[in-house]
Amino acid sequence: MIVAWPLIALLGCGSGGGGETAVPVERVQGYVVSSFRYLYPEDIAGGCPGGFNRGPVERRLDGEEPLPDDCNDPEANHDPEFKAFAGAAPIDGLDLDGVDSRSQDSGATCAHDDFVDPIGGRGIDYQLWRALGCVRGFQEGEIADIVVAGAVREGSMTILLELLDLDSESDDGDVGVQIFASTEAPPTGPDGAVLPFATLSVHEDAAYHSEVGRGALRDGHMTAGPMDLRVRLNIQIVAGDLTFHDAMVRVEKHADGTISGAIFGYQAIDEVYEIFGRQAGRAGSEALSYTCSGLWATLQSQADGGFDAVTGECSLISVAYQFEAVPAFVAR
Repeated sequence: MIVAWPLIALLGCGSGGGGETAVPVERVQGYVVSSFRYLYPEDIAGGCPGGFNRGPVERRLDGEEPLPDDCNDPEANHDPEFKAFAGAAPIDGLDLDGVDSRSQDSGATCAHDDFVDPIGGRGIDYQLWRALGCVRGFQEGEIADIVVAGAVREGSMTILLELLDLDSESDDGDVGVQIFASTEAPPTGPDGAVLPFATLSVHEDAAYHSEVGRGALRDGHMTAGPMDLRVRLNIQIVAGDLTFHDAMVRVEKHADGTISGAIFGYQAIDEVYEIFGRQAGRAGSEALSYTCSGLWATLQSQADGGFDAVTGECSLISVAYQFEAVPAFVAR
């Protein structure tokens, strides 16, 4: 078993005058994710004209006929009022495809409306938020956010991360990052927060061991990839995977030994719908306030990756999740 040790400051006496020795840099540093959620825009105002989408509960309260339960066959019905997020709110994301895309671009493959970042950078790819951004239950602090936060703490969505080949804590021209799923729950304190320095084993299935993404560390900030990775989740009525294709991982190191960052990449729209449509079913659509037919159609319309020249369609959608992590011993 190989254990990746987190960075620990070691102080000692020098041989000459009792001074402090230099703090070594552990070339492999391990972490466990303590917070995982969607990457949210800075401002959602104007993104959903008329308000959020209405789900089955809202429609019943409005006196409408009950909607059919179509989550296993979303193409059996049509929800003409389901809206995608139309706002131009800044998002601290990445340009994954190197194109500043617009949905009206003539001749473009699966053209879509990119976001901008907070400092004006263009081409930010995050079409999942276009699909989910007008659903009440996916907003910051709402049901999806709360449920995923609990899964991270309780072991049903444990994510481990290693920083590799570190020669410096702030600047290094060639470093790596690798991400693993784990079936073990991290220890938590009385307040429910994930505690540092636990020993946690990686998932026994190598499918949950990502490729190693390469990058550079500059002033404590790193962006590495592309890489394919998969994490597991088993949340209440939902069990499945989050599979990221051509993923980029952004990491910021902090003075207290923790890190924060984000994962960007592409997910299959069928995988997204498997979680929120087929598995979450009518109970999920009622709790989060969406219609399955509307969600499926919008995922299809917003897909921006995995272009198939034969069908002329895209099967992947750009995604972004933010995370925080504390030091851990990663056993593998």
